[in-house]
Amino acid sequence: MMMATVSEPRQQNGHSDPRAHLEQTIDQLLTKIWEIMVQLNEYDSENKWAVSRSLTDLVACFEEVNILQEKIQHIQVPMKVIEFIDEGRNPDIFMADYVDEVMQENQAVKVKNEAIQGFREMLLEQLKETFPEQTNAWIRISNRISG
Repeated sequence: MMMATVSEPRQQNGHSDPRAHLEQTIDQLLTKIWEIMVQLNEYDSENKWAVSRSLTDLVACFEEVNILQEKIQHIQVPMKVIEFIDEGRNPDIFMADYVDEVMQENQAVKVKNEAIQGFREMLLEQLKETFPEQTNAWIRISNRISG
């Protein structure tokens, strides 16, 4: 019979990783639930102590999850991801779609920045033709400011 003892959390850069510890505890919790389902499926009066022990271990796992959840409250999961999982879909697919969306937005911003830079250069060129002294003074000042 597998015990629901919680082993030491994995180390990350010499520090304990509460998220990894929580994942490990949840894995143990799921295993314990599976064991209880099997025990109850084959239940007879002789294995009532085994079921009782498994339930005690299950409660210990829930207590450990409760303690660990306080250590990772700073981690925020977007509601879209939770809804995605609730729909039975793979969160890795959500992440891949999100990365694609961000890359497309990044490309659009890059094109806009290039257009603005082109406009700036064209405007500066026309200003030099029209107001050469003022434009040169502005260029010197802006170069001093920007380093």
